[in-house]
Amino acid sequence: MTQPPRPDLQKTPASPSPSSPSVLASDAERENMVERLREAAVEGRLTLEELAERSEAAYLARTRTELLSVGDDLPQVTPPQPGPSGPAGARTFRAAFGDLVHRAPVLEHGIEATAVFGDLTLDLCASPAPSTGELTIKARAIVGDVHLLLPEGVRVEMNCSQVLGDVRDLTRAHAGPEAITPLVRITGTAVLGDIIVAHPDSDRRTYWQKWLDERRTRA
Repeated sequence: MTQPPRPDLQKTPASPSPSSPSVLASDAERENMVERLREAAVEGRLTLEELAERSEAAYLARTRTELLSVGDDLPQVTPPQPGPSGPAGARTFRAAFGDLVHRAPVLEHGIEATAVFGDLTLDLCASPAPSTGELTIKARAIVGDVHLLLPEGVRVEMNCSQVLGDVRDLTRAHAGPEAITPLVRITGTAVLGDIIVAHPDSDRRTYWQKWLDERRTRA
């Protein structure tokens, strides 16, 4: 009697295709989707509440399928592709659904600072200066705040977009020669949150009171 062929137990399983529901989403893909949601809000396609809810869903998405479902009713939404999100080798700090304070991080290769439903405070005053004399910070405040505390004597250049958020530079202008003055470049996005740059005053209430006073003046 002929025996049926035995299955090949050593057969290598097929790798999942990029479109497989089980493929996990990356941080870069989540950031790209949140940026698309921000653009949709600017275009008037999403309300404030919808932007907040979908941004939270994007950051909580585990797979690409879950992530794409966040924006499947928006036009021209394609599978997000990973891309450069900041300086090569940059240190990453994230406060998600909570608060984080970090002091004296290494600055040599730049910093990525993200706050999602939480507050992130980075105190850079005691950090060693980068060898180039320049520091790049990419900040994202998504329904949360990013606070950057810088030492006296630095120049600050801010180029941040905002959607129902606030971007504030409360540092004091430095009059020293540009050729020898450390430069801090800050880019990023504030969506329903704030990106605040300031000096760590000896009386923290003074710093916050100044911020509140300036905010009330603009209202």
